[in-house]
Amino acid sequence: MFKRPLSSPDVFNVKSRMKIAVRLILIAPLLIFCKLFYMQTFQHDEFSSKAERAIYNYLAEDRLRGKILDVNGRELAESVRTHSCGVNKRYVKDKNKTIAFLSETLGIPKSRILEKWNRASNFFFVAKKIKPDNYIKISQILRTTLGQGLELTPEYERIHPYGQSALDIVGAANSKNLGLSGVEQMFNRELSQDISKKRAKRARRGEIIYDRKLKEELSVANVYLTIDEVAQFYAETALKRAVDSVGAEHGIALVQEPQTGKILAAASYPVKDGQSLAFQFTYEPGSTFKTIAVSSALDAGVVSVTDSIDMEGRRWEVARGVVVRDNQHKKDFLSIPEIMQLSSNIGAGKIAVELGAKNLFYYIKAFGFGTKTDINFNGESKGNVPPYNKWTKVDTATKGYGYGVAVTPIQLINAYSAVANGGVLMQPHLIDRIEYAGGKVEKLSKPVKIRRVLREETSQTMIKVLESVVEAGSGKRARITGYNVAGKTGTAEKLSKEGGYAKRSHIASFCGFVPASDPQFTILVVLDNPAKYTFGGTAAAPAFKEIAERLLALKGVPPDQLDFEPGTKI
Repeated sequence: MFKRPLSSPDVFNVKSRMKIAVRLILIAPLLIFCKLFYMQTFQHDEFSSKAERAIYNYLAEDRLRGKILDVNGRELAESVRTHSCGVNKRYVKDKNKTIAFLSETLGIPKSRILEKWNRASNFFFVAKKIKPDNYIKISQILRTTLGQGLELTPEYERIHPYGQSALDIVGAANSKNLGLSGVEQMFNRELSQDISKKRAKRARRGEIIYDRKLKEELSVANVYLTIDEVAQFYAETALKRAVDSVGAEHGIALVQEPQTGKILAAASYPVKDGQSLAFQFTYEPGSTFKTIAVSSALDAGVVSVTDSIDMEGRRWEVARGVVVRDNQHKKDFLSIPEIMQLSSNIGAGKIAVELGAKNLFYYIKAFGFGTKTDINFNGESKGNVPPYNKWTKVDTATKGYGYGVAVTPIQLINAYSAVANGGVLMQPHLIDRIEYAGGKVEKLSKPVKIRRVLREETSQTMIKVLESVVEAGSGKRARITGYNVAGKTGTAEKLSKEGGYAKRSHIASFCGFVPASDPQFTILVVLDNPAKYTFGGTAAAPAFKEIAERLLALKGVPPDQLDFEPGTKI
């Protein structure tokens, strides 16, 4: 017998087959491994994103809006967190019970909810910005069968803690975090953040679970006004009383610091958010403009405070067929103080003509009329001052007593502040500062001198003249016990639609400052078209007095009358 060699072909074939089988068996795991390696290495982001989308949703959510505050930090507008209630029909287990619960909790008729249900393909909002107690009731049942499919979406609601106070300045913002008017619109970029998308996952029952690992970064700024809410309240209260007493269509009250240009109060009545008449209203100022013409003539040296002006028998024919009359006095000559005390149109008109169209025009422009103040309030008007080369003698005369020019309240009060502070026109300020999230503070109300309008001697002379108006003239009702008050009344007829001036349609106003020896407040009150015919001295001056008295007490300004005795009443 012969033994088969160990390396026979049969043995070799078995080993080869085993190796081939092992290799074939390993091919599948190797391919799987390679595929996994490729997916993990080169397709990681793609599959990770798909997995995240399957688990999480990114839900749009309103972001917090910055605050608008007064100069002392009182919140005039702020955002509070609220929620809106929605329904995801896909996850609702019992339609009828869910609708009944929502109707009872939110106080909404079942029929209205059912109507929204039928219109929506899946998700719909039942109620926006629900009350806190309703939020608690709904949130407590979210993890129950009844709560399946209900969603509470976080939102922010804009509120005004002081109600309508300063609302015409603050303005409005919509539910999309967009400023629509007033300061809300002017500083929308600083106050707002874009609507964010928060990562959240939906639980088995359908409720939304937000990813708590994500931290929100607050990037909004807070805007501080120069407005003092207390001063604003005083101005609004006095203005409303004055408007109601004479049945005026509109009213405006402004308070300014003459030394800095800061606006402490800017009231309009009736109040409309973002529509501040203090910056947007234009009108012919009438006799309050005599201060501009007379001070300009005194500064130019064409008249002296001791001069007497011929009243032409109280009937001055400026040009053929054009006559200006003074019916309020019977004097043949008036001094400069008397012209202002008696509000003589003849006196102011003759002084304007003596100054000349060109010089009067340049002084008017130097006082800031005919141009925007750069206070940057939306819709601010620049008024209108026609070029002097188109003026006739009549035009020059009438501008001396406030006709033929259109001004805004902010322009007029700023011009009076220039008289009060020694003759310097200041840049008016409405925004005090902006405080950013990172701690940066941008100061916007630093006093800025635009130009010198009057010599200091002229300013002091004019202050004395305006004091005499309150002490002995048409502004007596603006007198304040213990304080020297300087100011001027104004009563101007308004243009009618038919042409010419309407006798029964007019504007009554008073502008002045106090204390006259060291002015702290310049105050303007304007009453547009009172139903009862009235004068600036009888309707606007008392409102000026009310505002001034309360501000003097608020700021603790000491009396400046040397002969003042406490307890004395005027």
